[in-house]
Amino acid sequence: MQEHASVDLENEPVDITRFTCQEGDGLWVGIERALDNGYGSVFTTDPAGVVTGVVRLDQLRAAVRKGAHLDVIRLGDLAVKWDAASNCETLIPIVDEKNRIIDVHIQPESKFIPVSEPDLSHREFRNLVDAYLSTWISSKGEYIRSFEQAWARRVGVAHGVATSNGTVSLQLGLAALGIGEGDEVIVPDFTFAASANSVIHVGARPVLVDVDPDTWCISIDAIARAITPRTRAIMPVHVFGRPAPMTEIAALAKAHGLLVIEDCAEAPGARYDGKPIGSFSDIACFSFYGNKIVTTGEGGICVTDSPDLAARMRILRDHGMRPERSYWHEEPGFNFRMTNLQAAIGCAQLERMDELIAMRRRVHAAYETAFADVPGIAFPGTMPARCEPVVWFSCILVPARERPALIKACREANIDLRPFFHGLSSMPAYHHFGGPCPVSSAVSASGINLPTLRKVDTRIAGIIADIFRRVLTSS
Repeated sequence: MQEHASVDLENEPVDITRFTCQEGDGLWVGIERALDNGYGSVFTTDPAGVVTGVVRLDQLRAAVRKGAHLDVIRLGDLAVKWDAASNCETLIPIVDEKNRIIDVHIQPESKFIPVSEPDLSHREFRNLVDAYLSTWISSKGEYIRSFEQAWARRVGVAHGVATSNGTVSLQLGLAALGIGEGDEVIVPDFTFAASANSVIHVGARPVLVDVDPDTWCISIDAIARAITPRTRAIMPVHVFGRPAPMTEIAALAKAHGLLVIEDCAEAPGARYDGKPIGSFSDIACFSFYGNKIVTTGEGGICVTDSPDLAARMRILRDHGMRPERSYWHEEPGFNFRMTNLQAAIGCAQLERMDELIAMRRRVHAAYETAFADVPGIAFPGTMPARCEPVVWFSCILVPARERPALIKACREANIDLRPFFHGLSSMPAYHHFGGPCPVSSAVSASGINLPTLRKVDTRIAGIIADIFRRVLTSS
């Protein structure tokens, strides 16, 4: 028999109740249990604890679509017989001589392991159903207000303005700050394209600068060298959960009369000098895309301490309409609104935010242990004590020439890896906005994002490390 694998990175015993339901339990019990355990399946047992079958989320979804919830239906009616001979399942029940479940063997590698997946639970499910039943499914509703207020409190600022995605939150913030034609905004070269795109879409010019080799974030020296009479704003990006030096950036901006708009998409929960990122700037923007630490599927938010900026963003977000005068437009605005359904998911995710951050930290610690003796690799450098980073993706630097082979070998083992995004100045859409950025280019060419999700435990981290070790030692 295979060695049992624990769900928890500390290899504590599996809590069997997370993976089992009684045959007589109802449909919704199975749905919530399958969501909460993170593997999308539950075993059914009789009153004596004997395994009678397995029910998967896809079966439960199909049952709901057919209206099974309108009848008094038991999970036992939906369960399929467990095939003890199967070796291609993620969850395998371990039973005693009476066929009672005593443990669960977990092998995520039997299925495709993505680089990321939304971590959803019964809390998000209940909120979403509640929002749906309220019939407030568009851009108004109690969850919108609750999410905006709760997120602002978490960041330590006064106002939150929810948006349809993280990219438009940056565009909305820039527009509210009055940045446009003829203006320059200093942007790090090592960031996702949305940072530069948002500047371009308000008619301004992104000025791309290189990043610090240790933090991978924009540096004070790079900003200072890039300031011109046309510079209006600085857009620091807290890349991969690693905070930029915001105290110094805010001071430099104040000295030069510049605005600051933070791109916090990859780092909710990070801190600098004891303060949450997002609390240093005129406006800070977050993303809630499906691979982010907190997700609403799509979605974003702008936060600010300025009541005037918050009011202006609310007007611009809603087609430029005055809130006190329906259908009265004094300027062209946008439709950048978040839906109440998205906000319902976001409220539950925010309640779980510390848990989600801790999960990613545990995954990264497992990789650090597993890769300790793998030659030719490096994890991101330790940040100064003033920085309190979070883990967005656990990531690693490898020899650039070996990266394609590593990604290919892991893909053949049903494991997804992703290369870092390209430095902006290396791509046709942006090369005319900046000069050579050697640090950005080197990091971009060498970086790999590792699967960062609840299914990665010490054993899965070890499997991935073994693949890296084999490829790197045979080259």
